[in-house]
Amino acid sequence: MFREYTKALFKRVDARQLMQFKPPTLPQRIYTKTLNVDNVHYASFCQEVDWPANEHAHPLYLQMLSLPLQMQCLLDKQSPFPLLGLIHAANKVFVLEHCDLSEPFECRVRFHDVRPHSRGWEVDVMLEALQSGNLVYRAISSYLVKVKAVHVAPLGPKTDLSDECSLEDRALIAEINASANTGRRYAKLSGDYNPIHLSAISAKAFGFKQPIAHGMWTLSCAVSAFVSHQEDSQSITVKEVNCRFKKPVFLPNDIHIQQHCKTDTSALLDVSDSDDSLVHLSASVAFNQCGI
Repeated sequence: MFREYTKALFKRVDARQLMQFKPPTLPQRIYTKTLNVDNVHYASFCQEVDWPANEHAHPLYLQMLSLPLQMQCLLDKQSPFPLLGLIHAANKVFVLEHCDLSEPFECRVRFHDVRPHSRGWEVDVMLEALQSGNLVYRAISSYLVKVKAVHVAPLGPKTDLSDECSLEDRALIAEINASANTGRRYAKLSGDYNPIHLSAISAKAFGFKQPIAHGMWTLSCAVSAFVSHQEDSQSITVKEVNCRFKKPVFLPNDIHIQQHCKTDTSALLDVSDSDDSLVHLSASVAFNQCGI
């Protein structure tokens, strides 16, 4: 996706829309593409994020494959949002039916929603994937556009589900070494060659002291660790993932994945640094044991 990032450098946006009190107008165009899964590529992805042998596909793989479509959407000529400078804030993924990787996916990507944020605007891009005419998968990526404007919403009361769990309820389920070349490896798989992930030199050009891991890599590893930690990991079906990104993972780094508030159908996950003093992301996972 070098071409998309090159376009992003020269994209002109109407910043006036971002400075108004009312939300900016979202383009209505829907970007579509039929995606076929390459088994070698999928196997490489599973190896990268340590996905265990499972009859179901990793719940974030299709979201990763759709990234070029998401880039096209964000680069829409009618979009008021600059692509470079967007902050990946959150993800929601819904596995609605069994996703058969041997069959093509009809993917549709469009802008979904926009709302005030204490630092600007938060905009959603939605992916819907169909097989044989049936909706099997939906994913919503939320991006923060930082703007100083009159519309900016004040900070509301902090809500964090993890606060409801006692410290004794937390269990360390994985320790992961994010090496210096993690960003380059994941970029090769995902096509996301954002300079902030690739090297110290390119990251510093965009204001980061070190390269940072892709948020989707970190989340994918966390979901993999959760499934691997279950007694019958081969039969686990992840139905929903809801994640909020908090702090970047600078590379290289050691990260901890912790599970808490677990029930028979859901659990909360945190990804923190090696001494558990800094939380990089928090996520909830809904699942069942015997397929959808």
